[in-house]
Amino acid sequence: AGADAGAMTAKGAESAEDGRVTIASGSGSHLGWQPSGRTVGQGHWCRVEEPRHGWRIRGCGWDASGLQLKVLTYNLFWWNLFGRRHGNGGSAGTMIAGNSEPLPYDIMGFQECESVAWVLGDAGFAGKFAGLTGPHALCIAYRKAAWELVNDGVADVGEDRSDQWYGTRAAMWARLRYRKTNQTVMFVNHHGPLPVGTGGRCGGEATAFNLLKLIAEEAYQGDSIILVGDFNAGPEAPTVKSLNGRLFPVFTGNSFGGVDHVLSSCTKVVSTRNLGDGGSDHDALEVVFQL
Repeated sequence: AGADAGAMTAKGAESAEDGRVTIASGSGSHLGWQPSGRTVGQGHWCRVEEPRHGWRIRGCGWDASGLQLKVLTYNLFWWNLFGRRHGNGGSAGTMIAGNSEPLPYDIMGFQECESVAWVLGDAGFAGKFAGLTGPHALCIAYRKAAWELVNDGVADVGEDRSDQWYGTRAAMWARLRYRKTNQTVMFVNHHGPLPVGTGGRCGGEATAFNLLKLIAEEAYQGDSIILVGDFNAGPEAPTVKSLNGRLFPVFTGNSFGGVDHVLSSCTKVVSTRNLGDGGSDHDALEVVFQL
């Protein structure tokens, strides 16, 4: 849709000479990973091949429908905001609810989230949203009246470095279908490795390429790709620089030098907003896409 329309074909994805993967509707196949033969993260479990030169994901996967898709990413600072301060009077949920009108949220990704039900309850969204709670304190919530879950999963994509080690780091994903039109979105939520800006034990390139490989192997032709999270990597860090150009950088926050990001295969963005911290040590980021 929008600026990506010229990249679509009626036959599904085609790999252009430059390695571009264009997304189109009507195909039942995965996007597909195109490795280059160059391996990064050598010597570690997280080693991965770089995608071949020019490989990138473009398009929304269907003709323009007029659907506005509103997403949120938010690191909840759980141990402090919900652990020590017991939710701070529902400050995070109240902030989310206060920004949910007139256009409601469709899909939300939370990091440092031990109970998505608590957050949804504070926002007054219990019963309206379905919540998925994954490992590594990752959560996804989606509006049930508009979306249905197709499938979901989680995979480790990185690991903290030994000097600031909390464990491996994952990406949690959900493929969702819009009930009215059958349009599909692959929404990926990630919390990146420490120390900030390093890419952790595996390095920034490996973390980025493992994220892209996961998307390529789990997303289908016709999916609109949205990747969100606290990457623990600023705009100039290897992780983010390795993602940019392969997905579109849509919006970056201010916390900790800009470690919260939204990236997508779609370029038509209606609006972006930094909602503030709501009691967390990170700001919540909102993006509205036009599909």
